[in-house]
Amino acid sequence: MNKTAKITILALFLSLPCLAQYDQKSMYKCYLSNNKALWKKYITSTNWETIDNTERQRLLNYEYGYIAYAISSKDKDAKQLLQAFNAHIAEMKDRMPEATRLTYLAGAYSYQVSLNKITILSNGPKIFKYADQAVKLDGNNPYALALRGSIYFYCPHAFGGDKQKAMQYLNKAEQQYRIKGDTIENWNYRAVQTVIVQCYENTGNKQTAIDKCYLILQEEPDFAYIRDCYLPELLGIKKADAEDPNNPGAAFVSSID
Repeated sequence: MNKTAKITILALFLSLPCLAQYDQKSMYKCYLSNNKALWKKYITSTNWETIDNTERQRLLNYEYGYIAYAISSKDKDAKQLLQAFNAHIAEMKDRMPEATRLTYLAGAYSYQVSLNKITILSNGPKIFKYADQAVKLDGNNPYALALRGSIYFYCPHAFGGDKQKAMQYLNKAEQQYRIKGDTIENWNYRAVQTVIVQCYENTGNKQTAIDKCYLILQEEPDFAYIRDCYLPELLGIKKADAEDPNNPGAAFVSSID
């Protein structure tokens, strides 16, 4: 074995204890509590060059989720994180499901618009373009369905928003996560459910939104945003005092408002 190979194997070996602290259960609990500090540590401490393809896809998904949060929480590193995310998306061409990669690309453009509203004329159409391409490429991809539905939901009607279409895409995304058996400790699944609740409320189906919240809490009683903020507000007990922990689809809309 040559020296380069030995160094590579050593680097991979040394990275394993570091990655262990970012196991799916721990990262999921952070999502439920809307405290994503561990997500940022994982993203900034993981060496893209030394991880395998599976871990790269996992890292991309947390980048996708964290950058939306970073922008809304005014994280000073948001721009730098977005630059890395874009580079990673480009590098994963032909190395992951293309519909998922296009979903991330649409998300990246929405983040760019959020960081610099001047770019809305050039980047806005790209968000719709890649989100649409992702769904056309794989109409059963839950990531693609969730983002397309979220864009329909969050966008004002004048910019292509349509809450009825949003509900169709979001319900199908939730269904696909269940069909694929990908609901356990999956923040993407909970994010979809949250937008579904919001969509019910915003289409005049408040009681259905309340019922959906109770169903979510039966599955996941520790989901703090639904339990402590959104459901109490729907019930008229108190006003929500926390931001939606989710949602990549909302980033584009923040630049329109």
